[in-house]
Amino acid sequence: MAIEPEVLRNLLKKRPVTLKYPEERIDVPEFRGPPVVDIEKCVGCGMCVRVCPPQAIELIGGVGKAFKGLRINLGACIYCGMCAENCPRKAIEMTSGYENFADNIGNFIVEYLKEKAEEQ
Repeated sequence: MAIEPEVLRNLLKKRPVTLKYPEERIDVPEFRGPPVVDIEKCVGCGMCVRVCPPQAIELIGGVGKAFKGLRINLGACIYCGMCAENCPRKAIEMTSGYENFADNIGNFIVEYLKEKAEEQ
């Protein structure tokens, strides 16, 4: 068979095929990671909620004066960047992190809340 010489050649090589992650890492090309919200810039207009394809973003408290913050489900987010592109105040930006893991689904939900001092 033609595959046997290839198998023997690869078995005799001394170099490892994989890296010892996380100690060894490779440089990745530009990567679009999870969104991060600067809640001080956010006015609660709801544009990010309307344009999010997987509906991973929700307003806490509602639109306008009732707005208390944003909740993003990073488990549902597809990192498309539509929220950052359409935010009129540029309060959302995409990070370049690619390590996103959790031991349960609740840890993927991130809340950005307005400070309570504004309510008084």
